[in-house]
Amino acid sequence: MFRFIAVCFAQILLVGSVYVANMQGVASPQQPRRPYGVPEASLPCTPEEQTWWTELRAASEDVRYPHRPGDKQKKRFLTALRNGVEKSLAPPVPDARAVILWKTEPQYTEAARKREISGSVTLQIELLANGSVGKMEVIQGLPEGLNDASAEAARKTIFLPAIKNRQFVNSSVRIVMNFNIY
Repeated sequence: MFRFIAVCFAQILLVGSVYVANMQGVASPQQPRRPYGVPEASLPCTPEEQTWWTELRAASEDVRYPHRPGDKQKKRFLTALRNGVEKSLAPPVPDARAVILWKTEPQYTEAARKREISGSVTLQIELLANGSVGKMEVIQGLPEGLNDASAEAARKTIFLPAIKNRQFVNSSVRIVMNFNIY
């Protein structure tokens, strides 16, 4: 009987510790964490690719950390990205989804502000392999020019394109732009 109680108690402790670990945000090995920023090089690469990737990572940090990155930081990142694409350098990381580094907030239109329109606009946008935003479709919209304001803001999105077989590829993501009047 004592052995049975000891085994039950051990199982309860094991289940409880797994639960606590999951509640504290410890990632399980089955679910890789979503990347936040440009990942470190993890695949074999040439010295030129390593130098380029290090420069790209540094430029992405300048875009991510300021509250509002300036044109200089944005241009540095896009120039580094496009230089690698033009030179046919292979990203030294495994397949990954596109990583949004900076999303510009949309501006209210005067007409929407007067009518006190609140809500969200959902856009399906194409993220091109060269670092620019392609086609855009409004999935859920708002009146008074807020769809156009959202599209204009989405065009300014800065991101690392999706990677497949060590090449940048086009991908599509949904972005939600919120409009709230306080």
